[in-house]
Formats: sequence, C-alpha cells, structure tokens
Amino acid sequence: ALVYYLTHPTDGNVVGGPSSAEEGPDAPKVHLNSMGAILQSELDLCVQFLQLDERNFHCWNYRRFVVAILGSCGSTTSACTAVQHADMAVKSDLDLFNGSWSSWLNYSQGMMGAQLSQSAGSAVGIIPIHPKQDDDMDGTTASCVAKHVTPLSEQELAEIIRNEWDFTTSKIQDNFSNGSAFHYRSKLLPLVLESRLSSTSDDGGGGSSDGNPPSASERCDAIQTLAREEWENILLNAIFTEPDDQTPWWYHRFVVSWAKPSHGLDDEYESLLFEMADSLRDLLEVEKENDMVGNEEKKDESKGAKCKWAYIGLHLVLSTLLESDFMDEEESAEVKEEVGECLAELMKIDLNRRERYQNLAAEMAGNGA
Repeated sequence: ALVYYLTHPTDGNVVGGPSSAEEGPDAPKVHLNSMGAILQSELDLCVQFLQLDERNFHCWNYRRFVVAILGSCGSTTSACTAVQHADMAVKSDLDLFNGSWSSWLNYSQGMMGAQLSQSAGSAVGIIPIHPKQDDDMDGTTASCVAKHVTPLSEQELAEIIRNEWDFTTSKIQDNFSNGSAFHYRSKLLPLVLESRLSSTSDDGGGGSSDGNPPSASERCDAIQTLAREEWENILLNAIFTEPDDQTPWWYHRFVVSWAKPSHGLDDEYESLLFEMADSLRDLLEVEKENDMVGNEEKKDESKGAKCKWAYIGLHLVLSTLLESDFMDEEESAEVKEEVGECLAELMKIDLNRRERYQNLAAEMAGNGA
C-alpha cells in the first residue's frame, strides 16, 4: 500500500478514512502530502506496535523496509541508473526464485527508491517512467509518480534517520537481548554515516568548499569515529551486563567488520581493536572471579559457560589484528599466542564446535609456518 500510494497519482491528498461524500463533519482527515511526513507516519505506526511487543520482527522488518526507501531516496545515483540496476537485480533474483518472498521485497525496494529518486530530482508533477513489467506482477509496478507528493528533502531525511537512530538506542538500552533492534541498527549505520558526512560537508567541516563529497580519508575517519561510539556507548555496556547473551556479540562482529578499512589496517582502527581486546580481557577476569566464588573446585575459567562469547569476541579482535603491517615480530608473536589460547579454551567450553576451533588453530599454525 505504501509503494502504491507514493507512486500512483490520486485525486486527493487525504490518507485513509471514508470518502468525502460519506464522512461526517467531524471526521478526522490526515493530510500527508509530503513524502517525509508519509514515511514518518509509517515509522510512528510501528512504534505503537513495538510498545506492545518490542521483538515483533514483522514490525522491525517493515520499519527496515521504510528505511531502505529512505536510503534509496538519499542516493546520489541517477534515477535512470537506479531503475536499470533494480531491473537487472530482480531479473537475477527471479531466475533463482525458490519460493521466498525476499525477491519481491528486494524488487519493490529497488523500484520504489528508483522512482522516488526520479521524483525528487524533478520539479514536474507527474513523471512517466517505464520499468520492466512482469506478467506475474499484476500491474503493481508504478507507471508514474503521484503529483501531490512533495519529494523528500535532505533535512527531512536527516531528521528521520536521526530519530530512528535514537529510537534503536532506547530499545537496545531497554533490552540488550533485542536482536531485532540490533539488526535494524546495523541497517541504519551506513545511513547515519552518510548523514553525518553530508552535515559536516555543509557546515564546512569536511569535504571541499565547492560541495564536493568528502575525501576517502575523511570518510574513513568518520567510520572509525562511529564504530568507536558504538563500542563505547552500546556494546561495552551490553556485553558486561549480559556476557552470555549472543545478541550484542553478533553486533560486535558486524561493527568490527564494517569499520575495517578496505586498504589495510590503519592506526585508528588498530587502536580501537587494542582497546576492545583490553576490555574483553577484563570481562574474562570478572567472569573468572564470579565462577570461582563459592566453588573451590571451579579453578579452570573455561568451565564458566558465560566466557564462551567473550573468548569468541577476543579471538575475532586478535585475529583481525594479525592482519596488521605495523606490529613488530615480537608483538605479532604475542598476539598469535593469545589467539591460540582463546581457541584452546573454546575447545573446552564449546564441545559441539570443537572441530571448528581445531581447524582454526591448525590454519593459524599453517600460516605461521
């Protein structure tokens, strides 16, 4: 319904409710003639449901769908290229169609963003486009853009993204086990990055004065800053509060991978990894003390089940550090030794995955040889 409303011309700008001939004099009218207002109203509707069931993945998935539209609207890719890209992507998906509805979801997101990007780039009311029509689509693909919908402005886009970011922060702090909120936050992270870079460039704090996009180094610095904020403001509190809950640990793995520079590890990223390693060692010490209290026989910290995810997280951080070109041989040897110790402990803790840890240890030994 959202796709149809935003991409088809209508006679009015009232959303929902009876027709004007049927409604009473006091019947409420919801006038939403701004794309930003429409999308924000959808997000607000999801909030009402999530207040009743904060883990309802249907609401989170729909919320993610709306944000995907926002990301498409904020893209610098031309509308024509976006339409062609979406058309090629869906053809590939449908050729491999296995009964999942994700192919149709991806198609609607791509075509929606392409059409809205085209709408935002034009001052004309109705813009005819001709995307690929499929016999099974039943005519749901739009052929024009509604002339009464005002394109999404950069200010509206930035405000919605900022509100969504604050919303996920509150949901995660309320419940560190809310996997849907963490997953949704991972989808917001790139949008928040682009919003910050755009804001910095507009304020003269980044990019060039003639409006050119930020440089590669400025983008890399912004990524590292955002990753550090996630570690210090979200993840540290979560893993020390619920060390046995895998939810924040999966987000930690995502942040480590997302922040990793494509051109090789730099000083800022390495500094973050070393800080993570120090904090995870502290967590393991805390868990070791907790396991030994009141039980003299529990001398081996590997018997503490809560240590599993901390060891996995520490292994991830240390193994990533081994890719560095800045560590000397002695420091690299110490890191590699600690990686081996993590794997040895995991073999004792996680017996079901013992063979995997053995393979990782053998692979590391082979690389060292």
